[in-house]
Amino acid sequence: MLADPDTWPDQQPAPTDWRCRWRLFRNRLLANTKFQQWAARTPFVRRIASKKAVELHHLTAGFVYTQTLTAVVQSNLLAVLQGRIESTKSVAAMCGLTASAAHTLLTAAQALKLTEEVSRGFWMVGELGASVLGNPAVADMVKHHQVLYRDLADPLALLRHRDKTGLRDYWSYVPGGSNPDDGHREYSQLMSSSLALISDHILETYPLSDCQSLIDVAGGTGNFARMVKKRYPDITATVLDLPEVVSEAKNQFPRCDIRFVATDMFRSPLPQDVELFSLIRVLHDHDDEPVVSLLTRLHEALKPGGHLLIAEPMAGTTGAEAIGDTYFGFYLWAMGSGRPRTANELKGMCLAAGFSGIREFNTPIPALTRVLVAEKAPARR
Repeated sequence: MLADPDTWPDQQPAPTDWRCRWRLFRNRLLANTKFQQWAARTPFVRRIASKKAVELHHLTAGFVYTQTLTAVVQSNLLAVLQGRIESTKSVAAMCGLTASAAHTLLTAAQALKLTEEVSRGFWMVGELGASVLGNPAVADMVKHHQVLYRDLADPLALLRHRDKTGLRDYWSYVPGGSNPDDGHREYSQLMSSSLALISDHILETYPLSDCQSLIDVAGGTGNFARMVKKRYPDITATVLDLPEVVSEAKNQFPRCDIRFVATDMFRSPLPQDVELFSLIRVLHDHDDEPVVSLLTRLHEALKPGGHLLIAEPMAGTTGAEAIGDTYFGFYLWAMGSGRPRTANELKGMCLAAGFSGIREFNTPIPALTRVLVAEKAPARR
């Protein structure tokens, strides 16, 4: 169930089945210079070779693409072009760039579908650029990622020294962080901008029409709870979070019809006989042992037949492996806490905590979030 490699046996025999032997042969072939030259010349496989070469280049140039998006966000380029067509010189003036610099940025952004040249020297927002404008969380994440990129400047040093990172200091609830006073404000703002779309997906996937009450654990300033109340006004919604976060929530929303309770979900007493707990993008932020402990505590606090709703991006998601395993793998490593988990790993943890009847519900965009619902067995008659 638990996937901490540090607990694995020291000596494990390497697999030797035919699949592994085939992959070893394939890799020797692909690394062979003469084979690469032959593939580039041969019509039957030339297209495949060309596609693989482009994929490899994207992998090596990914940082440049990311920094192009960062420049687009920092210069407010998409806001400048929103709803209109502007010349290169106009864009340059509004973004504080020379015409040559603006042309370089506009052209680079067009290759990433962020901008589009409609005629020579005249530009509009591109297809992906429109999506960025429609989702403010993207720009917020781009700005936030500057913290992560500083940690990733020396990735090997990051892997060897996880305890000294900027991202660990950024998140106020991470053990060992040094930003306990202000970190929760930045955290709350970031979560607020990114949760709206995900909340819609969760509630479309798992409707709460038959639910009378919900307790959102580590629910921040109540973003998910407010989305629930918007759809289901009669539900009684409660948010549990750290005292500083609850204080911030009450200051931001003094007349909110959501109950906020200051608590430590790992140590403080929890409400009892609960109908539904929710954990929205919570578990992957924490290591295995505290996760199992939390799940056990939530199971004990549920009433018989009660449910636990888990929603977060998960490792091993088909078509989004790089999001779950690469992005979140390094992000959470730099954060100093947690790891991406597969749906099966989370199901195993729920079973270990006493849950039964664990089901996955298909979300509109699994790359953004997947949903598991676990049940506490009903009381025996």
